[in-house]
Amino acid sequence: MQHHPAAAAQPGRTIAPIPHHRPQQPRITPYTPNVRDLNPGPKNRLILALRSNIPFEVDWALPQLVIASFDQSDGFKLEAWPDSICALKEWPAKWLEGLEREAAVFEMKAGRLDFEEDENDEEGRVTKRRKRDLALGAVVEWENDLKVEQRATNSLLILRNASFSAPNAKTLSNSSFLAFLADFFSLPLPFLQHLCLRTPEPIHHILIIVQSIFPHLRADMPGIDRIKHIFGIVFPQLFVDTRDIAMMNNLIPLMMMGQTIPNNHPPPPELIPHLLQLLVLRPAGPLLDLTLDILISLSTNPIHSRAILSHNSFPHHLKSITTLLEYQARPVVNALDPPPSTRGKMVRNPAGPSCRAEELNQRRTKEREAALGHMDPMAGGRPVYNEVGDKPPTFSPATKKRLFRMKEPERSIEWMHQTFVYSSTAQVLQVTFWHAYRDFFTNPACVEPMLSASDVIKNVTAAFPGASAKVWTDATGAQKFVISGVGFRKRSDDDERFTCYWHACTQRHSATNSVQLLEHIRNYHLQTFSAPQCQWGSCDHNLCTYSHLLTHIPLGQPPSSISIPDAVSCHIADHSSSVLQRKITNRTVPPLSNVRLAVQGTFTPVDARRQPTGVALLAALLIRNLARTLRAEISLAVPESSHAQTQETADEAQARKKHLLEERYGLPIPDSVLKEEEEEQANVQQGQELDMSEEERERAKKAFENVEERIMKVMLENVSGITQYLGDALGL
Repeated sequence: MQHHPAAAAQPGRTIAPIPHHRPQQPRITPYTPNVRDLNPGPKNRLILALRSNIPFEVDWALPQLVIASFDQSDGFKLEAWPDSICALKEWPAKWLEGLEREAAVFEMKAGRLDFEEDENDEEGRVTKRRKRDLALGAVVEWENDLKVEQRATNSLLILRNASFSAPNAKTLSNSSFLAFLADFFSLPLPFLQHLCLRTPEPIHHILIIVQSIFPHLRADMPGIDRIKHIFGIVFPQLFVDTRDIAMMNNLIPLMMMGQTIPNNHPPPPELIPHLLQLLVLRPAGPLLDLTLDILISLSTNPIHSRAILSHNSFPHHLKSITTLLEYQARPVVNALDPPPSTRGKMVRNPAGPSCRAEELNQRRTKEREAALGHMDPMAGGRPVYNEVGDKPPTFSPATKKRLFRMKEPERSIEWMHQTFVYSSTAQVLQVTFWHAYRDFFTNPACVEPMLSASDVIKNVTAAFPGASAKVWTDATGAQKFVISGVGFRKRSDDDERFTCYWHACTQRHSATNSVQLLEHIRNYHLQTFSAPQCQWGSCDHNLCTYSHLLTHIPLGQPPSSISIPDAVSCHIADHSSSVLQRKITNRTVPPLSNVRLAVQGTFTPVDARRQPTGVALLAALLIRNLARTLRAEISLAVPESSHAQTQETADEAQARKKHLLEERYGLPIPDSVLKEEEEEQANVQQGQELDMSEEERERAKKAFENVEERIMKVMLENVSGITQYLGDALGL
């Protein structure tokens, strides 16, 4: 059949999936036929057995044909066996004869026969009802032969399996099987609905056969009007009345096929409200996709699109459709690098943990070398007195990290430098020394195994040349192995941050925080001078004011929730050492830190080519089609012209209408197609008003305004590609 031009607006979308496309693996069963049983020609044993109408022969042939049509679909050719379709149609036709008799009794019992002639003659209707009840009292309950129904079901199953092959489907479309379809769907609709619930299997076989042969139907075939009636009237009405999900899944593709038939019967008026209500229920499985798909097909037709927009509950249904734009959406975060123009270069942070650890290590090295110089016999061998502790000090995380990454023996030597200090009067038991080493390096972050106790003791003279291992006799006369000349460092890394570096200070380690350090400087170094010269470390500032002194005082220990970075951002034009300048106002304003930008969005399903698919895409297409129709309706709604206004000519009105239709469909509309659509509208509406009323237009317009913010939010967040369709819906 020729396809409707509205359906051609979306050439890449298939309107009905054909089942069982995957090749089936052959299997051996008791009913698997021999190869010779499928030989082509008029003397095929299985076909002859069917045509014999002998029950035993028929029951022998049908199961084998069922298996052959399913397992050997490539070699199952109906045209190779003359009169095979008539033989396979024999039992479905007998089954249909029984259904027609049963349908007559079904309709009589429901009171739908012989009461339509005279609606005003109430007395005559009562008389007819009494006669009918009296007649039905003598009529036995009609029952179909179960054997006939079973053979008809197997015959339809064979035709259904065979119809998946294009040559077989074409053969079926040119045969008398179309007459059987027309007669079957001529049964009363209430009875068909009852039959779908009672014996659904043969009904499903028939629907799949119709779906397979539809592409091969032609407009010049005999009896095509009855087939068009099935697609235009029967299938939509069955869909509206049924509540069977499997039946809905088969009927929707058939109704979508019916939309491509030109000048076909319009669907029943209750179809569109039923579809919209079905969307609200959010059916599971493919039914939700199919429901949106048929609504898209209907919305490409201006008549059906106006029916959707004119529905009294359209604002609520539009909100429901809008929520489907986020169906199966999942959050996604894309990390992007900032533009090069906004980036700065990263330099070491002087206040960072790694820099502070290096400065602390350098200061301890100088102190250790100075102490070793005092103890040198060549310089007089003067003793060194330092405060020592009774346990190992606490290291900063940066120092621990550096030590854990080192290798032996450098690691043990560096650990001794950070843990011990020279002291001429101090000594440490070798057992205590080894336990301190073992406890510190028993950590999973270490990359090197620990040394033995003897190797650690040997490295003491490498770390502290002024220290020595010896045997010491205590007051009780007990001998102990000790390391003399060193002791545990008393202050931890954090405590040494508040060391006073004023020249010749005798109480360098008296403060434990920034407040105590400031009070120490005020009381011991600035009390005799109003503004002396700064003597902090190597600073030579002339006036040591409090504002200048605060530049030397370290900040307090930050909370654990605040992480001080090891690198800071610096302007690309500045030198890396600019962060060490005393006057920070001389530096260029640094840019933002070089961090990646995190863009949060939502991701809806896409196919293998990363094109949008699924419910979200179908909802976007439906909203786009409805918005296009509404814009065209608003543009076509020309107000009543007064005497002073100029009336547009018929040609101008036709040109304007053609332009609006082209905008609606998104492609040029030929004149022949435009004329055909006008004829369709005239036939369908039968003189009724085509345009929407002013109230309906305003209601639909207000509905789109209410969901505009939600649609814009989806456009900003969705990264799957449906934004282009929503932008078209909003006219962007």
